[in-house]
Amino acid sequence: MRILKNRLFIRLTTGLLVVLAAFSLSPMAHALDDPNIVSEASLLVDMDTGSVLYAKNETDTRAPASLTKIMTVLLAIEANERGEIALTDTVTVSDNAYFDVTADGSSAGLKAGEQLTFEQLLYCVMLTSANEGCNVIAETLAGDVGSFVAMMNSRAVELGCTRTNFTNTHGMPDDGHYTTAYDLSLITAEAMSHSLFRRIVSTQNYTVPATNLSVERNLRNTNNLLFSNTMYYYEYATGVKTGYTAAAGYCLVATATKEGRDLMAIILGAQSTVIEDGRTQVQSFSEAKRLLQWGYDNFSYKDLLTTMKLLAEVPVELGLGANSVVLRPERNVTALLPNDVDMADVELDCKVYDTSTLRAPVEQGTVLGEVTVTFNGVNYGTVNLIANTKVELDRAAFIGAEIKNTLSNKYVRLGITLFIIMLILYLAFILYYNIRRRNKRRVAANLARQRVEAYRQSQETSTGKTFEEIEARHRERQESKR
Repeated sequence: MRILKNRLFIRLTTGLLVVLAAFSLSPMAHALDDPNIVSEASLLVDMDTGSVLYAKNETDTRAPASLTKIMTVLLAIEANERGEIALTDTVTVSDNAYFDVTADGSSAGLKAGEQLTFEQLLYCVMLTSANEGCNVIAETLAGDVGSFVAMMNSRAVELGCTRTNFTNTHGMPDDGHYTTAYDLSLITAEAMSHSLFRRIVSTQNYTVPATNLSVERNLRNTNNLLFSNTMYYYEYATGVKTGYTAAAGYCLVATATKEGRDLMAIILGAQSTVIEDGRTQVQSFSEAKRLLQWGYDNFSYKDLLTTMKLLAEVPVELGLGANSVVLRPERNVTALLPNDVDMADVELDCKVYDTSTLRAPVEQGTVLGEVTVTFNGVNYGTVNLIANTKVELDRAAFIGAEIKNTLSNKYVRLGITLFIIMLILYLAFILYYNIRRRNKRRVAANLARQRVEAYRQSQETSTGKTFEEIEARHRERQESKR
């Protein structure tokens, strides 16, 4: 939950920087029609992105009147979601429900000892702005009003509110009770993230059945933007809360949904005026409606970067039929911007990771870098750069490269050199051995011939015959024996 609050704060803080940059640095922003908001403070926020589209005195502290009840009901709904209390649980109005409520304050006419369901109580607070109902919520959830107010202030800090302090549950005037349009946007954005809150604040009429001390109550939402029979009707309105005291003026937090876009307009310190036809116009309604219309008419989502944009080319080794791969953004980067912006002012800062050893295969979608998108001095984020296509491996080139790489290793080269030297020595030894062997055979053959010759001579000398004659005589004897 804390992560969600911090994210909400960061989104709206970033959005505030966006609007400040757009209105103070960019000439194109001045082309927008002025929504002519005369109320003391105002704010227009895109609820989907947190972008601030319009701001006037948005950080000035002001009395919020019944807009305080947004925080009160937010805490009640969160308690319900935590399982601390069920919507069908019966609550009893205490004798102290009116202890800090003046007679001229808004009320649902709840009576001490009256019993109704917790859900019915929430509708009483948000539709008819029942001050006493806020105290009943406080006592039910925290035991006493003071403890609940402490919870309200603690929750405000958690949501990132820096200029908010609550001293009561309902918004009746008090010097120490204040907030800002900006802080109210943080509180309301969190409240609108709960489906029960959205359902309650968009309800036009609600019936509270008869209780033990009251007849049936027909509640009507005080937000006139929801009603087609008023001059303030806005067909896209979805909530949220009105407020008024003499000190705070007319106040309103209004939300709307149109074509899938959710906007929030906050008006503080508005007045009532008499218009040409003699009717009284409450400016919180008319200016909130005008501000919402202005936001939808003048702003739209624009692509600062698309996945179709090819941003860099990286060399690839050993690729089959390709020696490089093109990089594109992994996702689109969109922003809610004035309709007449010059998209040529978008700045893209590409950073390709170290690809000096990038080799095939490279799969499509491989992250190889990143690109940062900046527009009018505002950073809209950093996106991965990925391979646009697949590069397959050239196996023949791979084998050649592996051989070359292997041979380039000094230890491999040393091993090969030693092998060659040993082979040469072995061959030299074999050659030397064969030569020596042939010499020995030659010497032996010579000795044999010499011995034969000596024997022949000795035979011829002793018999007086030639050696051939002796051999012939010897053969004749052998034949005769057969």
